[in-house]
Amino acid sequence: MTSRALCVTRAALRPHRAAPSSLARCLTTSTSRPTSIPTSVLSTRASLAAPFRPSNPRSNAAAAAFASPVSTPAKDGDELKQLFDDDYSAPTGGLFSGQEGLFTYGPLTHAKALRPLTERTLVHVRAIVERIARAPTVGPAELRLVVKNLDRLSDLLCGVIDMCELVRNAHPEPAWVAEADRAYDRLCSYMNELNTHRGLFEALVATLEAEHNPPLSHAERQVALTFLRDFEKSGIDLPPERRARFVELSDSLLGLGRSFLSNASAPPVSTPPVEIPDQLLSGLPPHFVDTLPRSKGVVFVMPGSWEAQVIQRYAPQSEARHLAYVGNARADPDRVGVLEEMLAQRAELAGVLGKDSWAEVALVDKMAKTPSNVWGFLTSLADHHRTQAADDVAVLARLKAQATGMDRSGPLPHLYAWDRDYFSEKYAQSQAPASLAPLAPYFSVGTVMRGLSRLFSRLYGISFRPATPGPGETWHPSVRRLDVVDEEQGTIGVIYCDLFSREGKPPSAAHYTVRCSRRVDDDDVRGDGLPEGWDSRWGPGLETEGDAVRGMTGRYQLPIVVLCTDFGNDANRPALLGWHEVETLFHEMGHAMHSMIGRTEYHNVSGTRCATDFVEFPSILMEHFVKSPSVLALFAEHYEAGRPLPPALFQNHMALQSSLAALETHGQIIMAMLDHQYHALAPGEAVDSTAVYTALQERVGVIPPVEGTAWQTQFGHLYGYGATYYSYLFDRAIAGKVFGTLFAADPLSREAGEVLKKRLLCWGGGRDPWEMVGDVVGGAEGEAVARGDERAMQLVGGWYVK
Repeated sequence: MTSRALCVTRAALRPHRAAPSSLARCLTTSTSRPTSIPTSVLSTRASLAAPFRPSNPRSNAAAAAFASPVSTPAKDGDELKQLFDDDYSAPTGGLFSGQEGLFTYGPLTHAKALRPLTERTLVHVRAIVERIARAPTVGPAELRLVVKNLDRLSDLLCGVIDMCELVRNAHPEPAWVAEADRAYDRLCSYMNELNTHRGLFEALVATLEAEHNPPLSHAERQVALTFLRDFEKSGIDLPPERRARFVELSDSLLGLGRSFLSNASAPPVSTPPVEIPDQLLSGLPPHFVDTLPRSKGVVFVMPGSWEAQVIQRYAPQSEARHLAYVGNARADPDRVGVLEEMLAQRAELAGVLGKDSWAEVALVDKMAKTPSNVWGFLTSLADHHRTQAADDVAVLARLKAQATGMDRSGPLPHLYAWDRDYFSEKYAQSQAPASLAPLAPYFSVGTVMRGLSRLFSRLYGISFRPATPGPGETWHPSVRRLDVVDEEQGTIGVIYCDLFSREGKPPSAAHYTVRCSRRVDDDDVRGDGLPEGWDSRWGPGLETEGDAVRGMTGRYQLPIVVLCTDFGNDANRPALLGWHEVETLFHEMGHAMHSMIGRTEYHNVSGTRCATDFVEFPSILMEHFVKSPSVLALFAEHYEAGRPLPPALFQNHMALQSSLAALETHGQIIMAMLDHQYHALAPGEAVDSTAVYTALQERVGVIPPVEGTAWQTQFGHLYGYGATYYSYLFDRAIAGKVFGTLFAADPLSREAGEVLKKRLLCWGGGRDPWEMVGDVVGGAEGEAVARGDERAMQLVGGWYVK
């Protein structure tokens, strides 16, 4: 999601988390990969690339029923590979060696330390708010500092909000989660008040209208205009009672968003288990079936569990799959009610702002600009892909006919939603030669991370250095730390890698921005008018003196990001990744590198703090790199034998992966259309989310909806990416065009890497993305794209089709 202003909280895909609405530009979970398509619980592509292994195995017995054990690999001496494949013992000291506290933040040695930190932050922020509001009456010098002080205000709030967002989603200790929730809610509520603060707005307007010496820089003006748009989106010119309603709705939506996302990631504890007669599980491995609780001939499976997903994908009995599917997506009235209330309040909020729909509000500062542009883009894709998706359904229906003994010359049977995963698996098996070896042994986590470092070194002169966390610096012993080192500038940031599954950890993949880059040496803290002794009363904060970066003027706080995935781990061998997991790691690292390279002087335009429909571009671009043979040659080697991945083996797997791709793509198009329709509701318009979803599936889909289900309650991106889920498809088109333009001849070209780095990634959100893309594409087409109008949208749609 992209809520702009002091914070832009992106609660990420991999399901997104709750996000503040505006004035504090926070980024929490910046992004994630798209949600699984509506008719599928597991990604088909994951099973095509490797033998089945639960993505979050909780039962060793069940996992053993599907995958055979493998021996421990020999060490190869590579530090980065050892960091992730062996017992953790990094030989080099970390950037913050010897310090204590979460993320090396000295005060955060225990959960309740978040309370004084929150109070300290509020004291400082309120002082800056008063200072900014007074600026027009103080004089030109103070007015000249308004943009800088707004950015500092944003950074102070987001430093705590974004860090708490990570803690409440990834920390294993309930006390930390509870305190992070408390701090998050307190600061987000205050931030919602700032969104409609007249004094801040009037000071900003005065700053933009004044003549300064020296004049505002391009970056300052860009940040100022961003804040101005955000104030306008927050209804700054509304009468007081409507501004109060804006704040009230914004606060309410935070709570609704949290409830919706919690429901989307896992059903409520009170949800009854799915009951499946024991005889319907015949054909599944006995060791798996024996792990399931049972009574009187009936097994009990929790909806959404990996056991339910296994049944849906592998059970030969159609009725078992049907029961598992309906159980996973059952129409729970409470969950549906939370979603519909969230949609209704967003529509009402749009009405408060004088807009026709939430989509109109959300798109005003996006590349697409208008709801009609988005709908035109999506309908053109749907029209193009529907026939191909229907052909994929026919392939699966033929397999169903064969499996059920139907007359092959007669009409094809209906393919239901609960059939899709099962027959997709059967199709993959039928297309794969019996001798086709799996890919996973060539992709240990360590080898993939080493390959990423080698790739970034070739493209940008940037590499990873293992670092030893200090006491209390991380939230779990399995978290690894990487310092990111530029060959010219030195250390430019830190990435914490929380990659392995554990009980209670969300099963999604996400990139969290804990801290953005910002220049700090020119902060005028003394001018904030803080009371004497305030620092000693509340204790230290998260501020830093910054680091000198070679080639850049001043001192900077370095970006800190966290990558979270849910890779299975085995104590007897390195964690081996299926192809989908390799793509996921490359995708999330694309976000991380955007944060590292997009280091600006201003927090509000740093790294991934850019338009939502551009933020997925760097991550999707990485999925193009990982498929390149020359990139694979950097790292893909057998974890035991050390031999490189055979090209023919990889090509065979990619051919399997591309099968049924049209069906998956069409599913993503439908999800984007659903998101758009939900957020096109007019203020006060009644919404039946299930009826909207059902009608869309019947009109555009190729597999019929299932009565009694409400799949939409699992679509977590409806909160974080509300009205902008089309971004994944949109950025996939842009990424394909940019990769073809720059890297078709040589994916390891340093020259092309420098173009990508300097024309696109280094700007963060400080430059119009249409202009950046047009600059790279070049020629007449690039000029047309740079205009960012309806014609530009049509060109991007054409790129996707091609």
